[in-house]
Order: sequence, then C-alpha cells, then structure tokens
Amino acid sequence: MRTRLGFLGVGKMGSSILNGIVNSNLYQKEAILLYDANETIREKLKEKGYRVAKDEKEVVCECDYVLLAIKPQMLSEVLTKISECQHQPLYISIAAGISISYLQRICGKVKVVRAMPNTPAFISQAATAITKSKEVDEESFEDVKKIFSSIGIVREIAENFMDEIVPLNGSMPAYLYYFVQAFIEHAVKNNIDYEVSRDLACQAIIGSTNMILTTDKPIDQLINDVCSPKGTTLAGLEVLKKRDFQKIIGEACDACVNRAKELGQLKP
Repeated sequence: MRTRLGFLGVGKMGSSILNGIVNSNLYQKEAILLYDANETIREKLKEKGYRVAKDEKEVVCECDYVLLAIKPQMLSEVLTKISECQHQPLYISIAAGISISYLQRICGKVKVVRAMPNTPAFISQAATAITKSKEVDEESFEDVKKIFSSIGIVREIAENFMDEIVPLNGSMPAYLYYFVQAFIEHAVKNNIDYEVSRDLACQAIIGSTNMILTTDKPIDQLINDVCSPKGTTLAGLEVLKKRDFQKIIGEACDACVNRAKELGQLKP
C-alpha cells in the first residue's frame, strides 16, 4: 500500500503542520514519510518514531500526497530532482510567492494544491488559505482540505489572491507577536510582573478577536464601545492616529506582498 502523506522539509512550518496533523489523529506516524536536508532534523524525527526517507525521491515515489515545506529559494533545486520520478503525487506547496505554474514548468502538468497556513498549526489553531490547479479532482482536494482543517480553519480563494493573502494570515502571527511584545515590555518597564502582563495582554487579544467573530457590530463600533469621551483609551488612539498607524500597517502588508511576488519571479 502506498503511503498517503509525505513531507519534504520539516523545519519550523513543516514541523508545525506535522505536529498538528498527528495531534489531531488525522494520520498516524506510521502513515507519514518524512525527509529533510538537515541530518540533525532527520535524526530527531527518527528518535520521535517517524519514518524518515533516504532522500526526496523516495518520498515522491511512495506517497500520494507530498507537502513541499521548502524555502522558495531552494524549491527549484528540489523540484528538478523529483521531477525525474516516474510517479508524480499531488503536491501541496506552502512556499510563499511560488505559483502553481512555477511548479508545473518544472514537474509537468502535475496536480498542485497551493496553501498558505501559519505557525499556530502547532497547536491546531492555524488559519490556512488554499487553492488548487485544474488537474486536482474534488475528492483529492477535499483530502487536502482535511489535512489543513485538522490544524485549524481553511478558506478557499482564487490563486491570483495568494500573494495578497500572505500578510493577512501567513505572516500575521509574527506581526501580532511584535505588537503584543511592545505592550508587555511597556508594562514590565513600569514594574508590572511579566507573566501578569503576558496573560492580560494575550487574553485581551483573544477576547477582542472573538468579539469581532461573534457579534454583529462593525469593528468601528467595537472600537467606539471601548472609548469614553476624553478617556484613557481615546488618548492612546489619538497617538496612533497621529502617527498614522493604519498607513504603517498598510506599508508593512505591501512590503510583505511585494516580497512574495519577488519570490515568485525566481527562475525555475
């Protein structure tokens, strides 16, 4: 029997997805075949009881679905190696900026699902945007959706929006961590305990985002609900508006999208 799921690359993002899949019991360890170019990673995976392939070709030849969790800059080299395999699986690419046509220029008209998950996959709370090539049948696409559904929510979009979606979910955790860190550091600077600051800040974000998801109020109204005339929150908001906080966020998102597009211009 052919192994259903293989991984090429088990770094930070790959391992987050792997842990989410195994923790959700969608696949058992025995049903997954892994390979990473880093020997230390391979040895650690073996110690954890995973099946580890001798090279990339073994994963491609044995598996029905292969997750490409490889940095965009290294993808061309790996794809060239595995394009020689007689059996071509359905490829699931999570490489930012790399289009479906890019993969197919190297591997031929293979089946490709392109996905943009994020690192909360590690605790099964990922947000994944997903799209597919026309060669992918609906049954296979549903199988891939189940993989990402096992680690969080999945939303299907057209491929021409995949670069634009990167800052919204793929990179969003880093931006949020940076945002929260600034608040925590300010609190600690004012002699508030770190753990107290961390817990209150994180719960404020969890509660606030759940308010957006569970109430019918527009976000502008939710903002107004927190603000009292001439109050503390409004004083802080005025600083953010004066410094054009929304413009800064927009520029950060544009830079993220532009980099994704640059990566997509790498020559196969």
